[in-house]
Amino acid sequence: MAYAYQPQQAWHPHPVRTTAPISLHIVAIFQYLGGVLMLGAAALLALAAARIAPAWDLRIGGDTFTARPEVLTAATYTVIGTAALMGLIAIVLGRKLQHGRNWVRVLLTLLNGLSVLGGVYQGYVTGAPYAATLMSVAFPLLFVMLLNTRAARGWCRYRTY
Repeated sequence: MAYAYQPQQAWHPHPVRTTAPISLHIVAIFQYLGGVLMLGAAALLALAAARIAPAWDLRIGGDTFTARPEVLTAATYTVIGTAALMGLIAIVLGRKLQHGRNWVRVLLTLLNGLSVLGGVYQGYVTGAPYAATLMSVAFPLLFVMLLNTRAARGWCRYRTY
């Protein structure tokens, strides 16, 4: 016995999306770039500390300062490890953001908000020019706005926008 109607799909209150909105993609790409740059800085510092990379000399008057430590100390390893860990964390946060984790959206909003406040405070205390203060808060402010769009909130809460 055949039925005249084909089986109907279940009704969804929100349309199903397969990828994050462009606002989250932009923030995630900058997270990836920051993470890769931090990993590169850690690798470059490790190469310089291991005497594989050439030394950087700073000449002031007749004095020359070398930016390479003579003895590798625990502080050098700590700085290298911290820079590498910060780079990995930035990459992981970018990936989690693209997957729609709301706690990452909230965390990045908080961190970028603190960055905006720090830039404004630094501009106020140091008396920096208005353009320098504006440049220091432009990207974090943009990221706060991108993380709080309707599409970004919807993606992180309901996997749709």
